[in-house]
Order: sequence, then C-alpha cells, then structure tokens
Amino acid sequence: MRDERRAAHRAGEPERELESIVRELAALDAAGGDSPHQLAALCDAVQAGFQVCGERLPERGCEAAYLRRYADAGCLRDPLQLPRHHYMWADYWRRQMDFAAALAALRRAMEAAQPLFLARLFRSDPQGAAEFLDLTRDLAASAAIRTEIAAHLRSRTAVDRSFAALSLFLDVLTQAGDAYAAAVMRNQVAWGLLVLREAGLAVADPAPLLASALATFTAPESSDRARANNVRINLALAAVQRREPDEADRQLAALADAAMSPEEDMWLHIVRVRAALARGDVADASRWQLALEQARFADVVPMGEWFAAWTRGLVAEASGRRPAAIAAYEAAEAVLEAHAHARNVAAYGAAADGRYHMFAATTRRLVDLFLAVGDPEAALWLARNARNRALRMHAREWCQEAERPRDDAPPPGALHLLYFPLELEADADDTTWVGFAATAAGVRAETLTLARVPADAHRLSERTLAPFAEQLLAPFEADIAAAEVVTIFPTDALHGLPFHALPWDGGILLDAVAVQYGLDVAACGEPLADDFGRALVVSGSDYSLPEEGEAVAATLRAGDFRVDHRTAAAGEPLAPLLTGEVALAHLAAHGQHPADEAVFAADVQLAFGDDRVLTREDILAAPAVPRLVYLSACRSSFVDADTLGGGLSLAHAFLLRGARHVVGSVRDVDAHATRTFALDFYAALASSPPEDVAEAWRTAYLGARASLEPSLQDDLRMLRLFVP
Repeated sequence: MRDERRAAHRAGEPERELESIVRELAALDAAGGDSPHQLAALCDAVQAGFQVCGERLPERGCEAAYLRRYADAGCLRDPLQLPRHHYMWADYWRRQMDFAAALAALRRAMEAAQPLFLARLFRSDPQGAAEFLDLTRDLAASAAIRTEIAAHLRSRTAVDRSFAALSLFLDVLTQAGDAYAAAVMRNQVAWGLLVLREAGLAVADPAPLLASALATFTAPESSDRARANNVRINLALAAVQRREPDEADRQLAALADAAMSPEEDMWLHIVRVRAALARGDVADASRWQLALEQARFADVVPMGEWFAAWTRGLVAEASGRRPAAIAAYEAAEAVLEAHAHARNVAAYGAAADGRYHMFAATTRRLVDLFLAVGDPEAALWLARNARNRALRMHAREWCQEAERPRDDAPPPGALHLLYFPLELEADADDTTWVGFAATAAGVRAETLTLARVPADAHRLSERTLAPFAEQLLAPFEADIAAAEVVTIFPTDALHGLPFHALPWDGGILLDAVAVQYGLDVAACGEPLADDFGRALVVSGSDYSLPEEGEAVAATLRAGDFRVDHRTAAAGEPLAPLLTGEVALAHLAAHGQHPADEAVFAADVQLAFGDDRVLTREDILAAPAVPRLVYLSACRSSFVDADTLGGGLSLAHAFLLRGARHVVGSVRDVDAHATRTFALDFYAALASSPPEDVAEAWRTAYLGARASLEPSLQDDLRMLRLFVP
C-alpha cells in the first residue's frame, strides 16, 4: 500500500494517492498493536495525508484533520516526531498566510529538534545516523519555510540568515544521497526569491536552484511529475520577470500530464497572461484571463481574488480600457482590505506590512490611474489607506476607532507631504514616486524621480543628501514657504530618510520651518491630564540613565513643571505613565529586542533595569497615556524601511493610545547627544505655548546641533517628533 501511495504521488495523481492513504490507515488500524514499527508506519501515512491535502487537494479541507490525527494517534510519544509535528503546523499556517502562527510553530520545531540533533551529531551507529538524517530533513524544511516567509515579509536580512542555515542542511542531505528532499527545498527557496522579485527587489537569480530541482524531479530514480510541473511554472515566471516570454512559453509547453493544485493552476494562468502581454498579444492575454476568471480559485487559494483582479487590470490597461482597469484595481484593493480585516495582520512586529509589498502592484497602478484622470484627492486617500493598512488592523485589537482610515484635511497653516512609490523596481538606481502636498486649500500631486535611498541615509553628509532635497522637497518649495509646520508621511525606503535635516535654502529644512512625522492613523483615546504642568521622569538603573533623569527633572522644575522622578527600583514606576495621570513623561532607558525573532520583528521594548520593561502591548492596553512622551532610548521609534507603513514602534503605540506628540529615535543614538537635545527641548518647551511642541522641538534641535561636536551632530538625525 505504501508503494502504491508513493507511485501515485510521483505520477501526479493526488486523488489516487489520497485513496491509498485512506486504505493504508484503515489497514494499520485494523492490525492494531502499538509497536514502534507500527507507530512509525502510521505516522508516515498520516504525514503523507497531510501533505497531499495541503499541496495537491486543498479544496478537500482535510489538512487540519490529518494534523490532529497525527497527535491523536500517539505520534508525539516519539520525541523525534515532535519537531515534525510543529513543522507541519508551520507549513499549514504558511499556506493560510498566517505568518505569525507559522513562525511561532517554527520556533517550537527548532527548540524541539536542536537537543535531539546535537545528541545524534557524533553517533556512528546505523540507527543514530538514520535519526540524524530525519532530524536534518525536519530542520532543513523548517529553514526553507522561514526563508519563504522572510521573502513574503520582504526581510532580506532574514532571507540571508535562513538561507545560510538551510544551505548547511542541504549539504548534509546531498552528501547522504537524499537529492529528492534537497530538491523540494531548493524549489521552495527559489519561490521565495521569485516573491522578492515580484516585489521589485534585486536578489539572487532563482534559475540555478530551479534547474537543479527540475533535474532531480525528472531523473528516473527520483521522478515526480507534479513537482516537476511546479518547477516549470516557477521557471516560466522567472522568464516573465526577465521579460523573456518565449522562454516562458517553452517551459509551459514541457508540462507533464499530472494533476495540478488550484494554486499551481492559478499561477499557470497568470504566467500565460503576463507572457502574452509581454509579447503584445492582447487577444491571447484576454483568452487566458477569461480562463482565470472562470476557474474560481478564491475559495481555496489565499488572495486568489486579488490575483485575478490584478491580471484583469493589466489586460484592461493593455486594451486601452482605463475605466475597466480602475474598476479591476479597486476590486483588488477591496480584497486587500477584506484580508486585513479578517485577521491580525500585524501580529509579528514592524515587518508585518512588508507582506503587502507583494500586493502593492494594484495600489501603485490605481494611484497612477487616479492621477491620470485628474483626481489627486482619490489618489492621496488610496495611498494613505495602503500605507497604514497593517497598522490600522493591528491597533483595532485595542480600539475600533484606529481601524478607520484617515481622510481629514490639514488645518490652516499646515502642510502634509506624503510620498508613495509608483514603480516596482525598488532596487533600481532611479524609481518613480508621487508626492502629495495637502493643505487646507486642497491637494496637489507631483511625479518624482527618486534616486535609490541607502539604508544608512541618516549617516550621509549634507552634501550627499542634497539630491534628495532636490527630488523630494524642491517640487513643493512654494508650499513649504507658506507653511507654519510641515508633517512628513514617508513610505517604504523613505522611512529612514531624515527629512528635517535635508539641505534647504543654505541650511537644513528645519531652519526654515518646523517639521514633524505623521503616523496617519486615528487615535484610540484622549489624554486624561489637562494640566500640562505635571511631568513624570522614569530613569533606568544603568550608570548614565540616573544622571540623565536627574538632569531632565531639574530642567523641568526650572521650567515650573511639577516633576515626579522615579527610578527603576521604585515601586510601580510606570504607573502614572499608563494611567494618564501626567501630561508629560520622559523615559530614560535602553531599547532592546525582546526575542530571538528580532530578525523578523522590529519590536523594541524599553529596558529600565531591575527587570523593569515597557512593551508595545503595555502601552496599547493602557487606559490613557500622557499628551507628550519623550522616549530617550535607542530605536524607540524604529521604522522599517522594508514596509509600507514603517511598522508599529513604541512611539507609534503611544500615539495610537492617545498621545499628541512623541519624541523617539529611529536608530541607535548616542546618550550624550539625546541628553543634550532633551535638556534644550524642555527649556524651549517651558517658554512656549503648550500647543507649540513642534516649534520647541525645532528650537531644541537647532540649539543642540550648534553645541554638539561634529561627530555627534549626525546622531540628532535619528530623532523624530511624531504626531498622529
């Protein structure tokens, strides 16, 4: 029965394979007994059922049932089966596109496998070697899933780390003669690279990995028609990405006679549509688009409706039917919004909305089309909504109000500058963006050509930053000159750019006008404290933090603030902060990642010492928070330049909870630089009306910049003043 099941698998006949599994399990149940050999056979058959249900027959909905049977059958009595159990759950959640649950399951898989793996690393007996090889497969499969998820989240660092770990396991599998398992994982990693290329990133060519996998799946001793078809579709997609439609057609023409999963069938149609459009054959593209629409993948393929709407828009644009293209892309946007509302999409830190880069193609095209028909207001609303979709959906866990998209106009004297990319080639030397200037009088849009923004933009000299000022600010020179305060709403790579420090009119932008950075998400509440004279200072126990706390408290008292200064060792030092009893709070601490998943999650918690920490969840669950919060810690307002919205930092959490202004650092910052700025800021604040926080921030920045030695002046660029 097992041989029959495996033969059906390699012949690409999933229905026959599943029937064999059902009969195999029935025979094992009828045989009874609980010997290790029988348990291993049962667990193997259940795992095969899980795989065929998930990979080939998702419309059956039987995947989770086999996972439950795996546990109920007693497979987990064998410690070697526990890592595989967690890995299978990770694979299940990956297919559901619930990456938070998948990553949590992968962490459990690694924790279960590592001690077993190390215990067998130096065993030379046959049983130990066989168990070592099994664990290697599980660890490799886990690393392959992590690599794919990292690609979906657009985390190149995570992709590199996961692939480095996977490469070590693949070498072991190859040396052990398990080319088939290695080929499965090479194809999966290649898919991750294709995903990154779809998002416009310049990454390694997936073709060599795919060619190696195809050679394995077409070899007589390891033939697998279904997997060979999957690889050929991936090769065809790679060819389309390289703008080689003839090569794509050649790969598709070689598809074997084997059943395809709904997702494979969908991608087959998508590749055919895009190859036809690349050849300029709109009629052929329309034919394949019709087949895609009639296939109805939405019920079994996550985001299947989005893919159909996306290609519908591409065909409509190629046909010159602009209204039809707008309607198609609006349908795609509705799918994205519905998907966001269906789950907590930001549950895995600041990288969560990186996933939306894979689906931002329709947003970009729709923004461009709205501008083409002369509707910049609609284009601006769409860009604002897309930038913060993940943030809005995450914040709703604590408050439904945050779920509402913002559409309010700036007050008189205020200028909002929002930037959104229109092109896919994120790693190209030059890309096309749109800049929106929104004032109380209306919205104006400019198409911008922008040089690639380096990851360490805050470290660039003012001379090197000058081109960005020309590209991003110069088109809005008149708007800036007329403004009293400018609020920047960056997107994507621009999150790391210090707009306030860009060269401008012989100085920097901050010389000319007050600058702040907008979150653009509705707040969850109102500050409780009306008296702006009450302040809280909480300082950590590190050698420099108590000194900072004392200096800040003294400066605030000199400005007639009533100050409550608490140290980390005090009882409940953060209580006034999280109940809204004070109007101003200064927190001197260290920013640190809370878990080993920091490569995926840009979450930072404030560490005060004595086991005192402040997390994002603490803030969002608070009844109220101060009007003004100063986070004197590294990365306290971390923004992720690989995401649309930038992520949900501690600073953003305070804003969502109801704070009106938050000062924080987007990167590591020198303690002396931030202390100098803080003292200048509070001195300026004491002599300013309570509503003029942006002007006080500007005064403090310029003063600190003049007093600090040149080596520390650049650290001020990491500081931001955030508003809702």
